[in-house]
Amino acid sequence: MEIKRFFITNSDIIDNYVLIQNEEFEHMTRVLRYKVGYQFIACPNDGLDYYCTIMNIDKKFVKAKIDYVEKNTAFPLIDVRLYQAIPKGDKLDLIVQKTVELGLESVVPFISQFTNETKFNQTRMDKISKDASKQCGRAKLMKVNSLVDFDTMLDMAFENDIVIMPYENATCGKISRIRNLKQAKSIGIIIGSEGGFSEEEVLKAKKRGAKIVSLGKRILRCETAAIVASTLVMYEMGELSQ
Repeated sequence: MEIKRFFITNSDIIDNYVLIQNEEFEHMTRVLRYKVGYQFIACPNDGLDYYCTIMNIDKKFVKAKIDYVEKNTAFPLIDVRLYQAIPKGDKLDLIVQKTVELGLESVVPFISQFTNETKFNQTRMDKISKDASKQCGRAKLMKVNSLVDFDTMLDMAFENDIVIMPYENATCGKISRIRNLKQAKSIGIIIGSEGGFSEEEVLKAKKRGAKIVSLGKRILRCETAAIVASTLVMYEMGELSQ
């Protein structure tokens, strides 16, 4: 049987035991119907895998013994964060899911001048991040930030060593040619919504030091651009090789 992952908090670890509670308890006992003796991986969001065996199932929690602990092999060595102008419909669902799989640290949704969507469901995004983390073998959840405005997003983005901004009107500039990219410890990627960015927004980002790049000859959908840019950065940083 496949060994599944369950996310916990540090307070759920007591001596050499872990407690599975609340939503994860319901999933383990009601949906998966785990029994005493079953094994699973507990993830307290620290990049480590805690291999456990169930010792007792109570009405509100599962108590399991920690058999051994290993470093999670999917843990990224580089901090890459996506700053995504919120798109229409369920496109953000796909963006969050795929950036989790690619190993990004966080996604920060924001509103820009040409953004048409204002609805943002934090609970839904957190669930998508957790489900995708379990599927792809991550031991640390990708954080989905609350919705912010463009200027707040810029302040957050420029806390990174390098900020990359793909722009459909850029005629030159490639991610692979960004100077000192591979020496960076943290990288921010800014992606627009369906309407892209205004020239004013691009100029504002460029003045603060953003690297304005092209993603090729064709104009990409915003969700495609987010996935492509994230993939290119993770590839350049060696995160897509063994």
